[in-house]
Formats: sequence, C-alpha cells, structure tokens
Amino acid sequence: MQRREALVKTWIKSRPWLKPVFSAIGRTRCKTWDLIHNVDTCGDIPLVDLNFQSENKAPGLEYQSHHPRILRAFLQSLAVDFALAYEKCTLVDFGCGKGRVLLVASEFPFRKIVGVEFAVPLAQVAKRNLLSYRSKTQKCRDISVLAMDAVDFELPDEPEVLYFYSPFPPAVMEQVFQNIERSLQKSPRDLLVLFSGVLGARDRAFGCRPQYERLRRDRHVDVYRRITMR
Repeated sequence: MQRREALVKTWIKSRPWLKPVFSAIGRTRCKTWDLIHNVDTCGDIPLVDLNFQSENKAPGLEYQSHHPRILRAFLQSLAVDFALAYEKCTLVDFGCGKGRVLLVASEFPFRKIVGVEFAVPLAQVAKRNLLSYRSKTQKCRDISVLAMDAVDFELPDEPEVLYFYSPFPPAVMEQVFQNIERSLQKSPRDLLVLFSGVLGARDRAFGCRPQYERLRRDRHVDVYRRITMR
C-alpha cells in the first residue's frame, strides 16, 4: 500500500499541471461541506489581511485547516488506537481560526470543546459557525471560542486532547509549551497532543521534547502522549 501511494505521488509530481486541478477539487469539496452544514470554514487567510491588533500578529501564520474527512478520521482513531475516552476529555484547538476542527470534533462525545483564536475576525466567524452549524451526528454541544492570545490561555485542570495545526512561529510555540508544562506540574493528568504541519515544525514543537512520547507519525498528524510524571 505504501509503495503504491509513493508511486502515485511521484506520478502526480511529474505532472505539475495536475496541482491546480486537485486544488480546485479540494476547494469544491470544502465549499460543499460548508453548504451542507451552513457554515463558513473554507479558505487560507493570511493574518496581515485581517483587521486586528496583536504583538504576535506580524510573525503569525495564515489560517488553514484539513478537510473534514481527514479530521474525522484521526479523531476517530483516538479511541480505536489509543483507547481515548472522549467523554472524560476536553479538546482544545490552539489557533482555531474559523472553527472547523471544533465543528468536526463535536461529532464525538468530548466532555467539552474549546477553541483559542487571537485573530478577532476569525474568532467571530468561528462563533457564528457554532450557532449556525447543522449536523444530525453532533454529540458534544459544550463548545466555546475564546478570542485571546494563546500565550495567555490557561489550560483547565482536566484530561485533555490538544490540537495544533502549526499555528505559531517557534517563539510563540515555546511560550505555549511552557504554559502547558506549568499546568501539568500543578495538576498532573492525562494529555494527548495532535500536531499537524510540516515535519520540521512537528519536531520543534513536541517531537524533540523528552517529556513527550510520539505514538504516531503519518502524512497529516503526529500524536504525542505526555509521559506520566512521578
């Protein structure tokens, strides 16, 4: 299977004219999902195009998100592969943007779901999406979006799943990491981290940390578990 996928990727790369075709297909699928669920989650949006003020705006990264099918697949795998009990955990999306991860995650019975977004225009869109979202399979309705800088966010003292899609430059990520560690030192508990993005960003964020055991690495996401503190 892996060899077949590698051959397909090589074939696609050798035909650059296919890239815009696949991009157009991806945008259409994204917009279709938005229409079905009455939300607005599509688009790659540079922060410089948004009207808000923050000392971390200049080095910030653009909003982007995986297709809902990809998000649903690896959230579902948490119970199958890592015996996660959704109902005992809060999911926190750092840099939630328009809130697509929050919406897809609500199809699972998490105890609570929290999005943190410092770009106020994006946070406002995410809040509107929470109100307008339509899904017959929604299981979690305790969802909130906090319009604040992630470096100021304090984790609740409860088991958590933390989601990152390469949302911050290294300096900001380090501050967020230190906040997570302080919270765990204060209140030791179970913690899973889902980190998506290029491999270098994954390694800098959690892959190089001895406190974290990498449970999975695939094309889209790394899964880490915080080693239990004794």
